[in-house]
Amino acid sequence: MNYLAQIANNSWMGIYLKILAFVFTYSGLIHVANIVGFGEQPWLETPRTWQIGDIIYGILDIAAAIGLWQGKAWGIICFLVGIFSQFVIYTVFLDYFAFTQQQRETIYGLLGTEVILLSVFIVLLLWRK
Repeated sequence: MNYLAQIANNSWMGIYLKILAFVFTYSGLIHVANIVGFGEQPWLETPRTWQIGDIIYGILDIAAAIGLWQGKAWGIICFLVGIFSQFVIYTVFLDYFAFTQQQRETIYGLLGTEVILLSVFIVLLLWRK
């Protein structure tokens, strides 16, 4: 945990964590918007897997955003848990989340974005200054 706290003090990493905080705030708000009825369809009519995902990732993304903004180790952990868990559920269990080709393409776009976010994080992690 102490190592993660030191990482956040790196100037470039600190800036990147704030950028990630905005990304995760947006993501969390999308999940909350789905729950309160601003999604493509009424939330109670969505598949149960989507409902569970909205609840879990709504909480996790907002927690990550707060922690990342503050430069806390637990924010980095929430970020990593969110990224890696989405990779697992959207690759291993894709059929439970994507029912149409358009939904698959959206998920692939999300995973591509997460690869970029994680790659920048790893580069900054390895490039300590």
